[in-house]
Amino acid sequence: MKVLFLTGRNDNPSTRWRILQFLPHFQKAGLGCTVEEWPGGMLAKLSLAGRGGEFDVVVLQKRLLPKLLINRLRKTSKVLIFEFDDMVTLKKNDEGTVKDSPTRDRRFRRTVRLADAVVTTNEYLASVARRVAGDPERVHVFPTVIDLARWEPRPPRETGGAVTIGWMGTSPNLHSMDVLKSPLARLCRRYEGLQVKIVCEQTLAMDGVRLVHKPFAMAEEVGDVRSFDIAVAPLIEDPWTRGKVSTKLLAYLAAGLPIVASDVNANRLYLRDGENGYLVGTLAQWEERLSKLIEDPALRHDLGARARLSVERDFSIDSAVPKYLSLFERLLALPRK
Repeated sequence: MKVLFLTGRNDNPSTRWRILQFLPHFQKAGLGCTVEEWPGGMLAKLSLAGRGGEFDVVVLQKRLLPKLLINRLRKTSKVLIFEFDDMVTLKKNDEGTVKDSPTRDRRFRRTVRLADAVVTTNEYLASVARRVAGDPERVHVFPTVIDLARWEPRPPRETGGAVTIGWMGTSPNLHSMDVLKSPLARLCRRYEGLQVKIVCEQTLAMDGVRLVHKPFAMAEEVGDVRSFDIAVAPLIEDPWTRGKVSTKLLAYLAAGLPIVASDVNANRLYLRDGENGYLVGTLAQWEERLSKLIEDPALRHDLGARARLSVERDFSIDSAVPKYLSLFERLLALPRK
């Protein structure tokens, strides 16, 4: 079976998590995989859209194409799957303002209707697609997963010593850490040596917080996460974040870290409060949960061990690959229109 994946930039988190990490596993299962980034220029785009017939399955990832391109891709593809992991009908400016986009909404509706199947990451996004899909059975929820072969859980830490609270993410999401400015400043006053490590291309300023900044580097991602004693995932819920995938939580879970996260839709997919992490809704809860973990190394180790077990059970790449293979085979077996 030959599969063409049409993606945005290959260093985009969605591409890395939803496509690229699967390739060795798909190839091991016998698939011939080709990944193409969308080029610049309409002629180059039309040429790429015309290559659908060279493959058994075409997976269009996230990109909402104009009518001319999506129609050409549909006409040339034996099987067309649309894959998305964000509220692609919305647009967000540099100030964080979220607005509806009639153009994106129109393209989304057309793409969902034309695709043989739609794959997305959670029930919220699936409900958005089902409303326009005609047949809701064509919409499938495949949560984002992680390749545990890359992620060894961090060993138990010696008791005593400074504690590091860590956050890893992209520059557009760094503003979410603003939520924690007051709790972290108070914690740094209470606990000598406590530091907050930010792994991101962009720097952050927090008065009263001992900050360590480390630019994100793919080759160092695992080691950076394993350097955290406690991981945090603050997030404000709004129409944009409601459909988000918290891939940082997957990394934290796989590394066996104790996690404190905002009690929002994107985090509830992976965390169960008190079982494999903490979900909190107020600043007082943030400070209380973090204080417990700072003071109790045994609790950090226990919660981190349960975090790792939960991702092994529910969100490993080994459990997801058969779902994709089964979907590809079922769609290929359907009579062509």
